[in-house]
Amino acid sequence: MVIVDELYHNVVITLPQLKLIEFIMKLKEAKAQEIEDIKTKISKYEEKKRAEEAWYQSLSPFRKFFTGRPLSQHQAVEYMVYVKERFKKIDHLKAQMRELHEVLELIKAENEETSEITLSPAIVQEIKRLKSSGGVGI
Repeated sequence: MVIVDELYHNVVITLPQLKLIEFIMKLKEAKAQEIEDIKTKISKYEEKKRAEEAWYQSLSPFRKFFTGRPLSQHQAVEYMVYVKERFKKIDHLKAQMRELHEVLELIKAENEETSEITLSPAIVQEIKRLKSSGGVGI
């Protein structure tokens, strides 16, 4: 199967259809694993924050008076960095997975071995990287 770059419209790689499907499946699995890793990091952060809040609430009023707490704007920035940005990354990865799924459906719809498929430069780069590493990991 001939892979054409969507941006420059030139032939980038020629791969057998089954090998291309295998590469795209590996890319999808890697994206899904990355999403799970990010979700784990978010849950660890939230668990840590809940534990800190529970500890603070367990203090006596006298100790609370002398215990320093981060300002609310610092907590908001921390939340943006540790949670909100990561959710944006998850949304981006899910969009990439949808694109990979569409490519898979397009490949499976093609019956000819010599057919041509047009892919985005990002997917082409990932396939090239996967091919150069011998199909082992991303």
